[in-house]
Amino acid sequence: MNKLIKIMLTVIIAFGLTVGLALASPVNKAIIASTILDNDPTSVTSTVVNVQDYKKVAFFIYADETDSGNDTSAAVTLEVSYDNTTWIATSFYDAAGGATPQTSETLCTGESADQNYNFWMIENQVAPYVRVVVTITGGDAGGDDQIVILGYMAGVK
Repeated sequence: MNKLIKIMLTVIIAFGLTVGLALASPVNKAIIASTILDNDPTSVTSTVVNVQDYKKVAFFIYADETDSGNDTSAAVTLEVSYDNTTWIATSFYDAAGGATPQTSETLCTGESADQNYNFWMIENQVAPYVRVVVTITGGDAGGDDQIVILGYMAGVK
């Protein structure tokens, strides 16, 4: 009888650990579909992400630049909201800034400088909603001076 109870407890504990690991697995979402930024549109805003159940949240921006001399670049900013209506610019961290919060990051400076950028939310931010905004400078119609943007979010619950 005691052996049967021990086996059942072992199975229950193993099941509990397995479920716990599954719940802690990362969630990945596309938040900006492939978007060409030139002179129209000059910016793209990601879909809104509800982050209130996440312990950690990171963002990935992929920028593919075509530049014929206009010195095209793109600024990445992060906004938070308490009600999914009122948006406030906020700080974030990236590898280059280390422990210094960033409010904006400029990508693709220089001629045809593609760039992948990763940044993450400050852990003590408690706003439930977040979105990423990417704005181009120096864009031109016709494909000569443009940046193609893709964006993803990864989070751990």
